[in-house]
Amino acid sequence: MIKSVLKKINNMIVPLRVSMLFLFISLFVTTILLILLVTTQRYSEALSRIAHQRMMNESLLILNKLHKNLMPAQIHSQFAAHLIQEEVIQNSALQIMPLTVNIVKMIPIADGAHWADEKGNFIFSLKEPNGSITTNIYQRNHGVATRTIINRDIQGKIIKKYLSNDLRYDPRTRPWFLLAKKEKTTIWTNVYLFYFLHNKGVTVSTPAFKNGKLFGVFSLDINLNDLSQFIKKIQKITPNSYVFIVDKEGSLIIASGDSSFTKLIANTDVHSTSLIDRTFQEYQRKGGTGLLTFSYLYNNQTYMVTYVPSITFATHGWFIGIIAPQNDFISNLRKMNLVTIYISLSILILGIFLVSSLVSHIVKPLKILVAETENIKQFNLGNKIVIKSRIKEVIQLRNAVNSMKLGLKLFQKYIPKVLVRQLIESGEDIRTGGVRKTMTVLFSDIKGFTTIVEKMDPSELMQQMGEYLEELSQIIIDEKGTIDKYIGDSIMAFWGAPLPDEQPCHHAARAALRCQKKLDELNKIWQQKGKEAFFTRIGIHMGDAIVGNLGSSERLNYTAIGDTINTASRLENINKNYGTKIIVSDTVYEIIKDQFILRMIDCVVVKGRTQSCCIYELLTDDIQNLEFDLHAYNSAFEQGFLVYKQQLWDEAIEHFKRCLEIYPADLIAPIFIERCQHFKSNPPKPGWKGIME
Repeated sequence: MIKSVLKKINNMIVPLRVSMLFLFISLFVTTILLILLVTTQRYSEALSRIAHQRMMNESLLILNKLHKNLMPAQIHSQFAAHLIQEEVIQNSALQIMPLTVNIVKMIPIADGAHWADEKGNFIFSLKEPNGSITTNIYQRNHGVATRTIINRDIQGKIIKKYLSNDLRYDPRTRPWFLLAKKEKTTIWTNVYLFYFLHNKGVTVSTPAFKNGKLFGVFSLDINLNDLSQFIKKIQKITPNSYVFIVDKEGSLIIASGDSSFTKLIANTDVHSTSLIDRTFQEYQRKGGTGLLTFSYLYNNQTYMVTYVPSITFATHGWFIGIIAPQNDFISNLRKMNLVTIYISLSILILGIFLVSSLVSHIVKPLKILVAETENIKQFNLGNKIVIKSRIKEVIQLRNAVNSMKLGLKLFQKYIPKVLVRQLIESGEDIRTGGVRKTMTVLFSDIKGFTTIVEKMDPSELMQQMGEYLEELSQIIIDEKGTIDKYIGDSIMAFWGAPLPDEQPCHHAARAALRCQKKLDELNKIWQQKGKEAFFTRIGIHMGDAIVGNLGSSERLNYTAIGDTINTASRLENINKNYGTKIIVSDTVYEIIKDQFILRMIDCVVVKGRTQSCCIYELLTDDIQNLEFDLHAYNSAFEQGFLVYKQQLWDEAIEHFKRCLEIYPADLIAPIFIERCQHFKSNPPKPGWKGIME
């Protein structure tokens, strides 16, 4: 029976509403109970571990920072001693003095750098408080002793040099010299009083040997105040934490700074024995070696304490210590824990009531979307889904389904991906029909393509045509155009549909110029490979056209039809009559004439139309690209065209000859000269107005 019940439970299908309510409430109740259990039983232990770990990590970090901060001084001491020992630098003031000066400049923590040999010769460069450097040179040779003092400014330039009679200082009696001589290796001194600065500090010294005997000692001095500043700059682990260094006797050497907490820790006037003394004694009682963190109760207050021996000053028994009140670690966390408990209990009560409403707002639209996905599965791409919800994910899912439906509709009908993307952006529905729009249309055609086809290998031709169409189509797309169709070697494109375009004529003109420029580049490459060159003629016209979906229920084509399209095609074809590359109608000319460089060609009646129009050649978008004076040419041409229409043939011929003088390579002026000569013998019909049909 039990197995039967379990089987039914396993096979049970639960509505989403019930499932979400059950899971939400169960998870919430379980979470709250676990939080309460953990915070009541494990809180103190967890916080103690965290505090101890933070103290240990901080002490190791400080130890590493101190060691890292002091190591450059030790390395330069060793390096300088080695240079002198190996006689790379001679034992002379002339060579050693620049070395000490540069080391003092390079090592911020070093107050002085000096060299002393067994004869008592001493070269010492000292960093003054204002940043300048003073060098003392003691020379004791052949029974004669001298002391030279050299003062430098902040830039290192010598500003004063003089002799001193004070020869009392002997480096051979100083602790750094004696200890280095004794240990025969690099050493760090304990804290002692500097002779020249009259303050306390430490020195790192490295002996140099010659033939197994001590030759001299190179040292760097570090002021205790600089070490104190280093300790003070260390970010506190808690607001009341205290970082300090003590020696093996427990005497305070340097500390992180002054505060109300400082007196409690270090001032023996407040208590008979300071907290530092007590905690250091406890550290020694626990072994006094290595890193150790422990809690210490003092005056009814628990403190977290860490001690770690200093690597650099291990021989002198220096220890880095950190003391911080335990309350610094747990006070905020304790408050947060109480707040968490109160908030969790409140949310548990409110959540039970709110989750039901929330689930309703999720489940209801999901049911609608599930039903709609079944329709999509059957490819029933009906109307747009309408779901109102304040839940972001539901709205995103609704929009995604709607977009998917629209995308499926489009991809059922179209192949050109760019056109499909544009149609998706436009939001147009897909059905047979169209609308009348003002559009700019571009037609292109390759000159003599039939002859090229007859001469070329079919596979090479198709490959070259593919490259040609790819490059020109991409330019048109870049200029916001829509590729309507490829008609053999011709391209039909338009601007203004399906997406609106504020400057369709400008984009079409720019696309035409770019296509011609790109074709010039392609022709150079093709001709180098022994291939045929393509020369393209382009026509551009603007006007009303019907644009939309044309076709059957099985296949649609998004295209444009009308007189505007036919006119653009005729303009492209007219290029062959004038030897031009790009012809635009007067409608396009009026719109782009201020941004592009054009010239008038003729006034014609385009095949299939009754009204005449003037046509213009689009030359460039920069007048600097022209090889002739366009303004002078246009002036002569306009005068010639005016008298040409008045049938003053000889006068017109003179003006057109002037055009040839301005632009010898012109192909238009010779055409008009030939016409004038023809009309002189064969006058046009009465009523002729200079319009070519």
